[in-house]
Amino acid sequence: MRKVLITVILALAILALPILPAVAQGGQAEVAEVFIQTEEVRELTAGQDVKVDYLSKNELRDKLAQDFEEKNPEEELRDTQDMMVMLGFIDENLDLRRLLLDLYTEQVAGFYDPEDDSLYLISDEKDKMSAMDRYTLSHELTHYLQDQNFDIMRPPFNDPEGTPVAGKTDDDASFAASCLVEGDASLTSDTWGMEHLNAADVREMQSESGEYSTDVFDSAPEYIQDSLLFPYQEGMSFVSYIHRKGGYDAIDRAYKDPPKSTEQIYHPEKYMENEPVVEVELPDLTGSLGDGWELAYDNVLGEFDVYELFKPYFSAKTAKLAAEGWGGNRYQYYRSDEGDKLLVQGYAWDSEGDAQEFSSAYVKYVEDRFEGKVDGQSSRGAWKVWSTGGYVLALKKDGLNTYLVQATNGDYSDTAVAALGEKGDQIEESAIGEEAKKKPGEETNLSWLVIAGVIVLLVAGLVLVIVMLILFRRPPAPPSLPPGGPYIYPGGGPGPYYGGPGRTGGTGPGGVPWMGGQVPPPAQPPPREISE
Repeated sequence: MRKVLITVILALAILALPILPAVAQGGQAEVAEVFIQTEEVRELTAGQDVKVDYLSKNELRDKLAQDFEEKNPEEELRDTQDMMVMLGFIDENLDLRRLLLDLYTEQVAGFYDPEDDSLYLISDEKDKMSAMDRYTLSHELTHYLQDQNFDIMRPPFNDPEGTPVAGKTDDDASFAASCLVEGDASLTSDTWGMEHLNAADVREMQSESGEYSTDVFDSAPEYIQDSLLFPYQEGMSFVSYIHRKGGYDAIDRAYKDPPKSTEQIYHPEKYMENEPVVEVELPDLTGSLGDGWELAYDNVLGEFDVYELFKPYFSAKTAKLAAEGWGGNRYQYYRSDEGDKLLVQGYAWDSEGDAQEFSSAYVKYVEDRFEGKVDGQSSRGAWKVWSTGGYVLALKKDGLNTYLVQATNGDYSDTAVAALGEKGDQIEESAIGEEAKKKPGEETNLSWLVIAGVIVLLVAGLVLVIVMLILFRRPPAPPSLPPGGPYIYPGGGPGPYYGGPGRTGGTGPGGVPWMGGQVPPPAQPPPREISE
């Protein structure tokens, strides 16, 4: 399902835009200057034949709507939305199509199109580039350098439809690869800003970022917000870890062997150790389910998705504990002509304790998500079975594997349970303690403190900049550069959304902030860019 949402982003930007190029703001000399500076920071070179064009928001929205309709058939979008609803990521009444169009129109700041080596910035006409324009330009020029040196249109960064390799990369791996790309660009543009922006530029960027509308982003489901932020926040943490180990040479080598899962993004030491992803096998139930059934999606949910599954119902620490130890996954989504749905998931875990913690958390998840309104609870061999919220849900632990079944009809749940077998282990429901559950209002009560802390840090940082200017008489590094994102890059991702599971033979990206604790999104997320 993530493939549809990522495809939305890719399709909106990957095609060469048939518009008349606007006059390059600030002139080609300014673009060339930022390009040379970015080359020096990133320690890569490429021919300066990239062209920079500018789009108005109206031109962008028209293009988004056109490409959206062409690349996302109604059936695929409906499947994506149905899976996200089943997992509890979005409300069933959400208009996903409208949200996507509104969100990208609101958040997009620019994107690089590798198909025609063009860079498009979203901005109003003006005589000179602002500091934010130059910052965004540095980020997007990094994508140009990546593409020219490493070919980021190849799998796992992108699985073009209609090619022999299309669909060979699973969603979680593609999403992880997008984290490398966006984390690299974020580190480079931040470093560029530290070297080439002064205190006045920083104040201008802070002022300009406050002018961007974030109403749509703020109203989006938390899963969608996290999916958009993940490649930039966690990608930046991952790339910074690699950079500390070996500088940009180590980052360059990572393009030859990209991260294979969001687990490796969360835990970069596992990437450095080349910890493999376990392949999980699931039986094909198409024949057993009967006439009118179709396997619509067959892909992978990563550690990001598990964290997002539990995040609304547990403390961040407990959700992280339940997701850690992810070793592999496979999921299958079936739908029938009559409107019934079946979602089957299989997980591999690193240890017995990891498998028990996930199982224990899922038991409590069912109770909390459906507010204790369980119509019936039973067992079938090692399976725990619930009937609630219009679904039949089942859980089994078997050694280092766990299996989940969710269906709109008990007969089809029984079919999946029978195919997976009734043998398994007893679940230790105390593996995740009751005291760790998120208390109602817990985050709301503390949100004022987080917001106040952000404001204090911004003010303190600005004061520090001014003091350093007085003391050293030269432009210091900005204390906290606006991230310039979240931007979106083609590839796979986490979760049924921008990074959610992909369609059969498909790919896509997604994400969850954490790396040692949940990272809250910025109070004023700057505009989003789409890189291809």
